[in-house]
Amino acid sequence: MEFLIIAIIFSIGLILLISGSHVKSSTVSKLFYCVGTVGVIMAMYIAWPK
Repeated sequence: MEFLIIAIIFSIGLILLISGSHVKSSTVSKLFYCVGTVGVIMAMYIAWPK
């Protein structure tokens, strides 16, 4: 179950990072980049062995 959550968070983060470069508005683009980066980092933190 935890692997599924990690995969979903990582995928959403990557999608937001990629779509951030395709958005015309600079504020929305920055928001997508920030949320995408946080999502990818959070997924890597969850997956890190404890």
